[in-house]
Amino acid sequence: MDTCYRGMPKFVGALFETLYQHPTALLITVIALTAMAGTWWFKAGKKPE
Repeated sequence: MDTCYRGMPKFVGALFETLYQHPTALLITVIALTAMAGTWWFKAGKKPE
């Protein structure tokens, strides 16, 4: 599979290819992104009274 996706920089294609070949890295990436989004959402929703 070619790592050059239409309209995307080559490093993005290489990242997708790496994550496709290593499912554990994909799982860790998804968990990390979810944790970052959850932390941001928790901090944004905490309003001082």
